[in-house]
Amino acid sequence: MAGAMLNPEEINALMAAIQDGRVATEVPKNRGTAVPYDLTSQDRVIRGQMPTLDAINEQVAQSFAMGLAGRTRLSIRVSSGPASLLKFGDFNSMLAPPATVCVMSLGKAGSQALLVLEPGLADAMIAAALGDKRGRSDEVPPPEARREFTSVERNVLRRLMSLFTEGMTTAWAPVLPFRPEIARFETDPRLAIIAPVTEAAVLCAFELDGGIKGLIQLAMPYTAIEPAKKALMSPPKLSTHSDSRFALQLADEIAQVTVELRVLLGKTRLSLRKMLELEEGDVLTLGTSEGGSLPVFVQGRAKFTGQPKVSCGSMAIELDRGPLEDIRRPFEQAALPPLNKSAA
Repeated sequence: MAGAMLNPEEINALMAAIQDGRVATEVPKNRGTAVPYDLTSQDRVIRGQMPTLDAINEQVAQSFAMGLAGRTRLSIRVSSGPASLLKFGDFNSMLAPPATVCVMSLGKAGSQALLVLEPGLADAMIAAALGDKRGRSDEVPPPEARREFTSVERNVLRRLMSLFTEGMTTAWAPVLPFRPEIARFETDPRLAIIAPVTEAAVLCAFELDGGIKGLIQLAMPYTAIEPAKKALMSPPKLSTHSDSRFALQLADEIAQVTVELRVLLGKTRLSLRKMLELEEGDVLTLGTSEGGSLPVFVQGRAKFTGQPKVSCGSMAIELDRGPLEDIRRPFEQAALPPLNKSAA
């Protein structure tokens, strides 16, 4: 019988038959295979594009280009590329000499970031700031020929890179309260490790062109920007300042919009026969008193009350109450019909 319960003896007999192979078992078709998944992995912590992050990098690039051009008196353009994600273990290969590594503090819960200047770029920036307009040499110094910066060169490079951190502070303000500062410069890659090799890093590239050419890589731990992940993936909204001129012009345009203003003198009820018998000169009694307030309608909605007056020989209304939120009278609750100019 369908749906009948098996007793323990029948269940044991069925299991024994399955083990002996006397009962065939069906294997589901298109059965999926199990895939191991590491919940601690950060390979896919960022999915899709982050338009707000790209807009922030563009703003940083513009600010850095303006500041660098002002300090070096050279025509310099800085462009930013799309952000990418990789592990710090893969990024550490970029820290080897002769690249210049700058350790930067983000000023938020002890988070740090790295700025990697490709070989020869730091020397070109220092030379341009000190008055040498020859720019960067295309010859990359070998690793064994990498020299240490003097104290003066470190101070000059620190001031130049502070232009980058100032741009970051302004650009990141609407999203995260970063306060980046240059902590130190490292030539030994082992001293520039700021996160475990398995941790994810957000890599942002900034390319310099013009009087100085080169590439700067910014690597930030994913944990530093994770609180603003949703904002970074949403459309950019970086502007927090309103234009007062636009607001005044918009208010002026709105003030010039023409609206319909009507006053309801009263209402009365007539049968159709009585209405057909009306002639010129007949008087109709309205349901309002002589001294009562009349509702004033703006675009068909009751907004004010007032008293009928005569001004300069014309009918007028004198407002005796400001904007109304609720009209209690029955005739004021009803909306006015559309204005019929032929019957007016």
